[in-house]
Amino acid sequence: MNLTVTKLAKTFTRADERIELFRGFDLFLNAGEALAVLGPSGSGKTTLLRMIAGLEPPDDGEILFDGQDLFEMTPEERRAFRLRYIGFADQYARMLPQLTALENVQIPAAGGGRDCSVRAKRLLEEFGLGKRTDHFPSELSGGELQRVALARALILEPEFLLLDEPTSALDAARSDSMLELLQQVNRTHGTAILMVTHNTRVLDFFPRSVSL
Repeated sequence: MNLTVTKLAKTFTRADERIELFRGFDLFLNAGEALAVLGPSGSGKTTLLRMIAGLEPPDDGEILFDGQDLFEMTPEERRAFRLRYIGFADQYARMLPQLTALENVQIPAAGGGRDCSVRAKRLLEEFGLGKRTDHFPSELSGGELQRVALARALILEPEFLLLDEPTSALDAARSDSMLELLQQVNRTHGTAILMVTHNTRVLDFFPRSVSL
């Protein structure tokens, strides 16, 4: 499956001021590829990901998966599509504090009645957290929380992984470690990665990029 974004436009209004985030924005991502979208704070990076995930409509342009326009689907069809094909992780690694790492990873599968405990354990082990499965979020470091969030985004085996500033909350060493892990995910799982970030260090790991 490929993703094609053509002539995308988005504006919003704040305090009676109309602000244009972007206009005529294009990108293309094939199955199994990786692409970084670079832009400063306020350039619309998070909004772009929300549109590609089908959570927010563009003002103009198209978001196509294998030629099918995401916003020609019904809301129910978009939700089903997102659950099946798209994984998402943001910079805050939000967790339910009363659940263990293993339980947090399995949250996306909760509504579908799927038992993903074996896959969840395997992902946590792959990401170096095999001894942290029963730990609660308060017992994990920032880097560990990011890896739990990544495992959660991958639990349903999505074809596309959308990442919102995955290194912004990490120091330089942990940032590089996360980027190496994402390279591993892209290569070994074959998951297409679309990452939005202001961190140009990303280009040392994922050289293909576009700018907002």
